[in-house]
Amino acid sequence: MTDQSPDTLSDIEILDILQTMKNDTLNTEAELAIRTAGKAGRQEGHKQAIVALNQSFEDKFVEAVSLALGLSAGQIKKIRYKKDRVRILKARGIDYMAIDGAETAQVLSAIAQAIVREDAIVTHDLHNIFPFWKEGWPMVQFDNAYKILEDDIRIHYQAVLDVLLRAV
Repeated sequence: MTDQSPDTLSDIEILDILQTMKNDTLNTEAELAIRTAGKAGRQEGHKQAIVALNQSFEDKFVEAVSLALGLSAGQIKKIRYKKDRVRILKARGIDYMAIDGAETAQVLSAIAQAIVREDAIVTHDLHNIFPFWKEGWPMVQFDNAYKILEDDIRIHYQAVLDVLLRAV
């Protein structure tokens, strides 16, 4: 969003940028994947939309957190991992898991990872996340999963920005 270093920005400029980020749209690439897939590729389009939604959320999350908290390059790399995310934010007085939708972000990440690395097979961690997903079986009903995840991750992103705005 900005080419400036957080070190060169005043607190008011950081607040303005974070406030502007509340208008970010997370699903632009995801919706494009769905539209270009057409009817024949509906499930494949939604599968790719889930991966795109996760990538968009992670990129915007990292940008917002690093801007608000002035993270180092090493912390910026680590903040993408659940354990490190919780630890880094806790060190700054933020209980990440208490933010509305934190578990959704972890589920979205796990689903995207399973799509990319496990050929969309339901892993142990994703068993019964949706009533129609069973461990060891292919993921199904990507359209329903996408709709639920897209709404929940948007709410989580807004909640994260609210917490960050209070932390600056």
